[in-house]
Amino acid sequence: MRRTSLKVNVNPSVMRWLRESSGWSLEDVSNHLHIPVDQILQWEQGGRLPTLSEMERLAKAYRRPLAAFFLAEPEEERPIPRDFRRLPGPARALTKKTLLAIRKVRNLQAISAELMDNLGLTTEAGVAGARLTDDPEEVAEEERKRIGITAHEQQSWKSVYEGFRAWRDAIEEKNIRVFQFPMTLEELRGCVLMDSTPYAILLNSSDTIQARTFTLLHEYGHILLHEPALCTPDNPAIGETHEARVESWCNRFAGAILMPPEDIAEDFTRYGIDDVGRIANRYRVSLSMTLTRLVTLKLITQEQYQAEMHKLKANRAVSTKQGGGGESSAVKAQRERGEGFVSLVLENARRGYITHNEALDYLGIKVKHLRELTKPTP
Repeated sequence: MRRTSLKVNVNPSVMRWLRESSGWSLEDVSNHLHIPVDQILQWEQGGRLPTLSEMERLAKAYRRPLAAFFLAEPEEERPIPRDFRRLPGPARALTKKTLLAIRKVRNLQAISAELMDNLGLTTEAGVAGARLTDDPEEVAEEERKRIGITAHEQQSWKSVYEGFRAWRDAIEEKNIRVFQFPMTLEELRGCVLMDSTPYAILLNSSDTIQARTFTLLHEYGHILLHEPALCTPDNPAIGETHEARVESWCNRFAGAILMPPEDIAEDFTRYGIDDVGRIANRYRVSLSMTLTRLVTLKLITQEQYQAEMHKLKANRAVSTKQGGGGESSAVKAQRERGEGFVSLVLENARRGYITHNEALDYLGIKVKHLRELTKPTP
């Protein structure tokens, strides 16, 4: 019997769960696969069985393994982190692209836990913690000391990419996984998953590298507060809500740890408002973040801040493309999954805890790219 006519007995509720949890509406599936909505409804209500060929097409569209369609019941998935964003217009569901990124990270988080257990490593985060009533400037000063990155070291970095790697490595050393995957930029810049260990930070790889650096430290602030969340640090919740207070705290913390008050005050005295770009470059951060830090510390007035931001927006060439084109699978694996995760996979494979094929699958690479993984990456 041909695959196109072989009917498959599947649980209708599983069919519906796979579609909805992947962010697809009935109309999306119908338009993408050229299948009538009525036929999809029949699959999901038990009135009709799909063929194996149709299930394969659905699996490819939903980015799910075919085996998922053969589950006896829908799996109970962990909830999406609390929404701390402020987006224009009415509330709306996360897009397919963003849901896929979160699902990937949850899977890699679970794999990390298993691989760490194999090696006898703890999955608990090595962080001190903080409270919302703590001064974020003081917490940032203490965390900077614990991490060990000085202003002098920051200013020795040759690029914003080197800076990002240094902050990422420092946070991963605390048993926190940092992943980067493309998401809808207007929808989400980052989130932190804390309902299992090791904790995981997800950054939007579609964002600029400077924005990712800030979001990384912003999400680290969420971990210190033990407040998992979906975030757009540049467009946070506002008002007197708990979400707004947390977002304000994490933004202040990220700014303070990236640009310590004494150092930036000294630099501003030296360079002034007309050379803010040099200050931003010294700390490998964005101009907008530097201006925000200056007004927060009252080194410039609100009027100066608004004027400089207006000029920045008027002159900015909008481009969020951050590499990815032409990179090898090995480089992509390190960029997306982080050197800590890559090393964990390779060590498990070396000791025989996982098969060679499992290692390649976890890293998303082929055999020919394995040797490249020891090279440094952006």
